[in-house]
Amino acid sequence: MSVTRDLLTFGYADNITYENSQLCIGDKEVNLTSDSLFFVDAGFRVADMYIFALSSPINKIKGLVSLNLEAYQALMASAYADKFNISIEQNPTKVVIGRQYGMRKILKSEFDPSRYILHKGFPDFPACPYGHTFKMLGYDRLKNEYVRLASSILKEASLEKIDYKE
Repeated sequence: MSVTRDLLTFGYADNITYENSQLCIGDKEVNLTSDSLFFVDAGFRVADMYIFALSSPINKIKGLVSLNLEAYQALMASAYADKFNISIEQNPTKVVIGRQYGMRKILKSEFDPSRYILHKGFPDFPACPYGHTFKMLGYDRLKNEYVRLASSILKEASLEKIDYKE
């Protein structure tokens, strides 16, 4: 199994490099600063390399950055550290994209109707990264946090749905 090959099948085709303390997307002539609107969708460690799947829909970027240990440590000591502070899968046997728009994503295979519910119209939703407002979001009762639910979960009859009422 190749993490890079599997991530390419998910559409992470842009080549992103970390050079001179910046994330550079070569063929698009775009640099992502720590203040740019982008998301780290997944992180993997394979041997001595760190591979991250990044997306920036507003910039039409979906790609991979591969870092050796020294570059990873430099990135984690930079202004990018907060965005890259995610769970890193060690030597995965299967590639799973576990985040979407900066939130943990719940896949149908991990859905537990006693743990996850759907909130609609709640005023405490996190800010939408594009300046809009979320209409509904999943909620993890165990961790008390909002999550993204896979679209297949939204069709589940066992998914409890709660509309906000003042």
